[in-house]
Amino acid sequence: MASIWKLLSRVGSLPPEAFDAIFPQGPDLVLVDQPTRFLGAASRFRGADEVMLNPQPLPPHEAAVGAALVGRLLNSAIIVVSGREESPGRAFLTEIDEWCGTGWPRKWPRPKPRGWDNEAMFTGAALYAAHLAAHYEHNPDMQEALGVAVDQLVAQVA
Repeated sequence: MASIWKLLSRVGSLPPEAFDAIFPQGPDLVLVDQPTRFLGAASRFRGADEVMLNPQPLPPHEAAVGAALVGRLLNSAIIVVSGREESPGRAFLTEIDEWCGTGWPRKWPRPKPRGWDNEAMFTGAALYAAHLAAHYEHNPDMQEALGVAVDQLVAQVA
């Protein structure tokens, strides 16, 4: 599990069109009451026309929030420790540990907002942390801290 961030950074760098090939969504078939022509799968529906729609769903809001939070945590960790002896990686991991939580009995469970998908938020955060880890080749300590953060965030999803 030490190199899961490398895998996640590669998944995150795939173009969006690749996901259509991996997980085919396909066009939606909508039947219209106009007997004009028959195409492909619609030919078995007599008296119906095929209307192809390519739905563009909104991206999961929680995943975007998770990615933004990881970016802000990293920025604040770097700003807070500037001029101190503490490493930014350690400060970042402290914040990630606070965010992921240790669970009962050390911390009291917080109420969750209705309709909020924590798994999507932690998944988005893990993908963005993996993306950041891939770009910190110049600082191995920070890259390792981001890799540990990815492991902690993925553990929240599982």
